[in-house]
Amino acid sequence: MKTVLITGASGLIGKRLTEILLEKGFIVRHLSRKNGDGIIPTFIWNIENMVIDVKAFENVDAIIHLAGINVGDKRWTASYKNEILNSRIISSDLLVKSLKETSNLIKTIVSASAIGYYGNRSNEILNENTKPAKDFFGKTCIAWEETVRKAEEINIRTVQLRTGIVLSKNGGALTELIKPLQFFIKPIFYPGTQIYSWIHIDDLCNAYIHAIENENMNGAYNAVAPNTISYSVIMNEIALIKKRKVFPFQVFNWMLRIIIGEFADSLYQNINCSSKRLEATGFQFQFPEIKMALENLFRK
Repeated sequence: MKTVLITGASGLIGKRLTEILLEKGFIVRHLSRKNGDGIIPTFIWNIENMVIDVKAFENVDAIIHLAGINVGDKRWTASYKNEILNSRIISSDLLVKSLKETSNLIKTIVSASAIGYYGNRSNEILNENTKPAKDFFGKTCIAWEETVRKAEEINIRTVQLRTGIVLSKNGGALTELIKPLQFFIKPIFYPGTQIYSWIHIDDLCNAYIHAIENENMNGAYNAVAPNTISYSVIMNEIALIKKRKVFPFQVFNWMLRIIIGEFADSLYQNINCSSKRLEATGFQFQFPEIKMALENLFRK
């Protein structure tokens, strides 16, 4: 069975991905800034000092590269935007440079990216050939993907998963969306009709595994469910499943910008991504519909 090295394994996606890989019989290793829990072999790297324990690469078949600080953790100041950029670009650069300087058997890197690559696009359906946005996160995603692709210079296949809003019961967007419902409030990020491209966390994890196993996959793929949906409908579905009577409350962009800065803009963007390229590789979604996904997550 293949050995997979994961960066950013302590995050929401990395934790669930580790579980699923182990369930499927993969050998899993972590590359982390901190010592592990002793259960999963963990190797240390220091992005600031550009240091990595190259023993992490021994007998590894593929790398899943998830490293990068959470974009929604803090207010988007100039300093925090710099952290967002560097945590992705510098970590990717260190990884690729270390692979170039080390004898290894690694054949594949599957890297995270984001649908923020596209930015706000009104009603346009976005595929992988759509031109990137010129805003901060669009430029970040371009640099992120280009840095990882440098591994192709040493014949390592690279895949980038442009990930939508990840739905999980253990954190991330979904836990934030349900908080106001406890107070019978349904916030509407005005106008509320903006399309959200989302994905169940298990489908995302299986997409990473699919990309490792399918050697014909190369380049960028939209990791989003095939049935995108408006923000208002998502909130309505959550309220129905949670059996909550809620009252709509309009929240305008300028209000949130005061609190969380430029990141607020992403909540109002219309990013309607197509999953057809990923599906064309034979990937099958367990949760193609939002109702199926939410019922599964809230039932667990």
